Amino acid sequence: MAQSARTGAAAAPPAPRLAFDGVSMDYDGVRAVRDVTFDVQPGEVMCLLGPSGCGKSTLLRIAAGVERQSAGAVLENGVAVSDATRHDPPESRSIGLMFQDFALFPHLTVADNVTFGLKRSLNGARRRVAAAYLARVGLAGYGAKYPHQLSGGEQQRVALARAVAPRPQILLADEPTGNLDETTGAEIADLLFGLRDRHGATLVMVTHAPELARRCDRVVTMRDGRTLASDGVKAAAE
Repeated sequence: MAQSARTGAAAAPPAPRLAFDGVSMDYDGVRAVRDVTFDVQPGEVMCLLGPSGCGKSTLLRIAAGVERQSAGAVLENGVAVSDATRHDPPESRSIGLMFQDFALFPHLTVADNVTFGLKRSLNGARRRVAAAYLARVGLAGYGAKYPHQLSGGEQQRVALARAVAPRPQILLADEPTGNLDETTGAEIADLLFGLRDRHGATLVMVTHAPELARRCDRVVTMRDGRTLASDGVKAAAE
């Protein structure tokens, strides 16, 4: 069990188990996800691997609550957060989503982007949270800048800080190293794996990068909206 970063603080609660049970998704009569069923264990780092358009990103958005599936259920620790009769909003789930295209708000400063999901916090607390998480991703002092003033790698770091600021127990990352140079991509990957190593967070990542997949505990391969295999890293990533 991961220990809190604060000296003497209690250990963080274990991450919940995330499960997909018969999840399907239709867009205008076209089935993007087809009867997907698998579990992600607490503290696991899982990779979703497969060609573009096979349903990987859609599955992450469904898990986060950004989209609602057409059929099936999403569960945390065996309790449905979305099924035929219930759909918990994203802010009530223990899940954070790091979007592939960053999805930063151009009219907000970097600090305000990071704390966007912390509406209940006082202004002073929000500023401290923003400064702390920006420092963790190597962007100390960037809070007053705007997204257009940052490089792609810096925007990716802001997106990561925003995703983890609410302290989700499960983090979903959609192509976290995509469109980044090799060095910056490796730094982002190290930050993500550090969340598991330091805080026991569960990670689910979509990627086309075999080198990133090989670092994961398990790889789930998808094609045409279906899961084809759930296997060891070497077999699935090769």
